Amino acid sequence: MDWLYPLLGIGALVFLGGLAWESFGRRRRPAIVSDGSPAGMSFVARPLLTEHEAQLYNLLRLAVEDRYLLFTQIPLWSVLDLRLPSGTPPTETLRELALKRATFVLVHPGSRLVEKVVQVERPVPDDVPDGTQGTMFESAFRAAGVQLVRLSPLHGYTVSGLVTVLDLAEPE
Repeated sequence: MDWLYPLLGIGALVFLGGLAWESFGRRRRPAIVSDGSPAGMSFVARPLLTEHEAQLYNLLRLAVEDRYLLFTQIPLWSVLDLRLPSGTPPTETLRELALKRATFVLVHPGSRLVEKVVQVERPVPDDVPDGTQGTMFESAFRAAGVQLVRLSPLHGYTVSGLVTVLDLAEPE
């Protein structure tokens, strides 16, 4: 018992010494606030969806209920897995996939696979030569077993109308 008090005193001195060393002994580096962006550049948050897309999102949520998980603004490279023969450079296809986003994605909660992709796009006239990109994605979705549904931002949709368009009606 005689050795207990000196041992506690030595332990307290070691603890206080370590605490003092941490607080005052180490040289502190000045806090450098550098976010890596060039001078004059700033970032501002922007809405993920337009007002119309937000309304459509809420209608889609009601239409799919508990059948699907609903995601928005998903890059197509995360929806489709591109598998090419070895030695084939996929750069152009990957570039197109990286730049294109699906407006809404319906994912089966059990399998976690994408079952439907809903694109909100203005109708493109047939005489526009950029139709090859659309057909490439349509064929890619078809090959992957994903249904592609195109909705017009000019049309006013209802929940029952979306159930019909997305083919979500319960079989009778």
